[in-house]
Amino acid sequence: MKELLMILRKEFIHLIRDKITLFLVLALPVMLVLLFGFTISTEIRNARIAVLDQSKDSKSKLLIEKITASGYFQLASIVSSETQIDHEFKTNGIKLAVIIPTGFEEQLTHDRHATLQIINDVSDLNVASILNNYMLTVLNDFSEEYNSANPSPIPFTISTKMEYNPELDSVYMFVPGIITLIMIIVTALMSSITIAREKETGTMRMLLITPVKKIYVIIGKIIPYMLLSFICTILILVISVLVFNMPINGSLAFLLFLCFIFMLTAASFGLMISSLVATQIDAMMVTMMGLFLPTVLLSGFLFPLDNMPYFFQIMADIFPAKWFIIAIKDVMIKGSGFEDIWRYMLILFVMAVVLITISLAKLDKRS
Repeated sequence: MKELLMILRKEFIHLIRDKITLFLVLALPVMLVLLFGFTISTEIRNARIAVLDQSKDSKSKLLIEKITASGYFQLASIVSSETQIDHEFKTNGIKLAVIIPTGFEEQLTHDRHATLQIINDVSDLNVASILNNYMLTVLNDFSEEYNSANPSPIPFTISTKMEYNPELDSVYMFVPGIITLIMIIVTALMSSITIAREKETGTMRMLLITPVKKIYVIIGKIIPYMLLSFICTILILVISVLVFNMPINGSLAFLLFLCFIFMLTAASFGLMISSLVATQIDAMMVTMMGLFLPTVLLSGFLFPLDNMPYFFQIMADIFPAKWFIIAIKDVMIKGSGFEDIWRYMLILFVMAVVLITISLAKLDKRS
């Protein structure tokens, strides 16, 4: 019994001294409860939409006021043509568009029939389904209010167009997310563990005191995992196209270049994590909690960002997965080019440069 107590005492002392592991173990349940509690919600508020008002009369203005007053939608722009709607989907991040036809008021008062059109961005199937139902509810309420004030009710025809994913195929949503997760696991996780292992065994110190430049040591460590991640990405794209008929509407070369930028950013996160921890287990846990979980929950991959509290939407901006998923969806599904997604690529590149600079400063010759 005395021997058992001695072993227990030794392990508790070790556990208390290993402050990073202790913190991560205690923080994990708190983090999971908060993230899942706030991210898993089916309600979306203030979704950005565009309106094409071809009528510009009192009834169309009343309808627009009805839509914005619902609380579900935020009017991002009033466009002048259907061509502009496609541009707004690609560059302004709108989720839905409403087209009010010419002579809307005249249709109501003289033709005794009104037609409206909804255009949904179905590159994210879950968000599109929710917002389409919201808009149908608002338009139906408008028609009921109008008919209640008139002795002879008139029919409203509401047509729905599913843009970018007319078959409502869920693979459009999952393939970009899977590519993102694979890059995080292979590039960030493996890079952080590899460098942490070198520090833990003491070989990193030996490498850094050699005549080889520090940047070359780091590049040599992360390039193999970036190459492996790149091969995995190509395999996913091939399977998605051949088996699931996933489209690649944009340039394939540009898509692969975008993936390379994200791999560089993911590797920089792994490098940053390895510079902060001393052991492999710490590197793995920090990467899983600090990068993998936010990628799943705060990237828009599984749960819409628009229905999260504002604080979590700001947190999502810190992680590269959000920007990459937006960009890769736009390239693959919408056929966007550099002029449409350059902002997302710039954010990823700046993240990579900043993190690599900080990490190199920390991985000095005392590592």
